[in-house]
Amino acid sequence: MKLIMTSIGVLFCLKVSAFAQWSDVPDMNLAICSAGGEQAITKLVATDDGGCFVSWFDNRSSGYDVYMQRLSPEGIPLWQADGVLIAERNYSWTMDFDLTVDSVGNAVVAYRQNMLGGDGVVVSSVSPKGVVRWSKTVQGAGSFVASPVVTASGADVVAGWSSENVSNFQRLDVSGNFLWNDPPSVDDPQGGTLQVSDLHPSLGGSVIASFVQYTTFSGPKKLLAQQLNSNGIEVWLQLSNLMENNSLQYGAYPEFISDENGGAFFTWYGTNPLQCFATHVNSNGDIWQSGQVQVASGLSSTQSVNPTAVVDGDSFVVFFRTLDSSQNNDGVSAQRFSADGNRLWGAGGITIKPISSSPQYGSFAAGITEQGAILCFGEAPSWGLDVINATCLNVKGASVWSPTILAISSTPSSISRIALDTTGNGVVLAWQDDRSGANDIYGQRVNADGTLGNSETSCTGDINGDSTVGVGDLLIVIDAWGACGLVCDADIDGDGLVGVSDLLVLIDVWGTCS
Repeated sequence: MKLIMTSIGVLFCLKVSAFAQWSDVPDMNLAICSAGGEQAITKLVATDDGGCFVSWFDNRSSGYDVYMQRLSPEGIPLWQADGVLIAERNYSWTMDFDLTVDSVGNAVVAYRQNMLGGDGVVVSSVSPKGVVRWSKTVQGAGSFVASPVVTASGADVVAGWSSENVSNFQRLDVSGNFLWNDPPSVDDPQGGTLQVSDLHPSLGGSVIASFVQYTTFSGPKKLLAQQLNSNGIEVWLQLSNLMENNSLQYGAYPEFISDENGGAFFTWYGTNPLQCFATHVNSNGDIWQSGQVQVASGLSSTQSVNPTAVVDGDSFVVFFRTLDSSQNNDGVSAQRFSADGNRLWGAGGITIKPISSSPQYGSFAAGITEQGAILCFGEAPSWGLDVINATCLNVKGASVWSPTILAISSTPSSISRIALDTTGNGVVLAWQDDRSGANDIYGQRVNADGTLGNSETSCTGDINGDSTVGVGDLLIVIDAWGACGLVCDADIDGDGLVGVSDLLVLIDVWGTCS
C-alpha cells in the first residue's frame, strides 16, 4: 500500500497536460500516430464506453504493417504511444481493409497478408487491452485476393473477400473458430467477376453483402446484393440488382449502411449520367417500389458524385458533391429520403456549399446525433492545403449550428481518408494528415452541439458517479488494485488489471466532469 501511495504522489506531481486527449480547438488535433514513415488508410469504430478503436497501415518499419490504437471517451490513448503492431507485412503499396467490434468489445480487423506462395486473407481479434487474441487465415496463398471486409453478426463476426472472380465468406466465433465448414462462395451467374464491396449485419445472425459485378474489363460495373443466413446459405432467390442502368466508375466499391431493421440503404454514383443514386433493400430482398432514385434531379447541367449516407430513424440522409458540367467547380449538398424512397428536401436537395472554383472538396464522412446528421468534409483552396469542416442538419434540412460551418481541423495540410463513427452524443473521426511532412494519423471529437473536445457527459474516471473525479474514485482504484474480475469499474482501460495505466487516466481527468 505504501508503494502505491508513493507512486500516486509521484504521478500527481508529473500530471498536468502530460496526456493527450481530444482537443477543444481545431488547430491542435489529437495526434493518434506520428511515428516515422507513412501511416495510411484509416479505419475507426466506436466502442460501447464512448471511446473508439483506430486502425491503419503503417510504414515506419516498411511493409505497411497493421497497427491499432484504443482511445478512451476523452481521447486518451490507452495503449502504447503510436499504436500496437497487429500484423507485420511486407508490401510496398496498400489495398483496403476493414475493422469492426465484436459482441464482447474486442476489435476485429481483416486484411491481406503476404505469405509463402502469395497473398492470403487474415482476420485478427484484438482485446480492449491491446493484445492480439488470435489471428486466423481465412484464405491461404495461391489466388488473387483483395479488399477484405468484416462485420459483427450476433455473437460472431463474418468476413468476406474477393478471390479471383468470386467472393468468399467465413464466419468466426469470439474464440476464432471457423463456423462454416463449407464456407460460401458467391459467383456471378453471368460468368463475370463478382467482388464483395461491403458487409453489414441483418436479422437472425444473417448478413447482407454488396458486390461489384463486371462481365468484361471495359464493360459496365454493376452494384448487386445478397443475404447470407447464419449457416452461410444465400437467402434471396437471386442477387439483387440495385442499378437499373448506368455503370459504376472503374475502381469504385461503394459502401452501404444498415437501416437498423435488418435491411440496407445503398448509395452510389454512376458515370453516364454522372449522378448519385440511392435505393433500399429490406431483409426479404425487396427494393423500393420506385427502384433506384436519383439523389438530386432537375438541376440542368449539375452533376453529383461521392455520396455518403446515414440512417436517421426511418429516414436516410445523403450528403454528396455537386459539380458543374466542366467538373472543375464543385460544391456540397444533401438530400433526405423517406422510408419508401421519396425525396424530402426537394428535387435538388439542400445546398450546403454552392458550386464554385475555390475551395475544392474532398473526403466525406457522416454520422448521426440527437441534434441531426453531421457531415465532416475536406476543403482546400489549392492542392495540399486541406482543412476539415463540418455541418449539422436537422430533419427539415436546416442548419443546427451557428455558425453553420464548424472548423474541425484548421491546420492546412494534405488530408484524406476521413473515418468516422457516432459515439455518445457526438461523433469521433480520424484521418490521414501530412502536417508534419509525412502522413500521420490525427483525430477529433465533434459534439452534437457543435463544440469540439470532450462531451458534457464524458467522464471516464468518475467511478462512483458523483460527477467529479476525485478522492472517492481514487480510493476505489486503490482498493481494487491488481487482477480484475469480469465486472470491475476500477479497470478504466479495460485491460483486466487495476494498475498504473488506470491511475494515469484517473489523474488526467481529475476534477469536476466537464
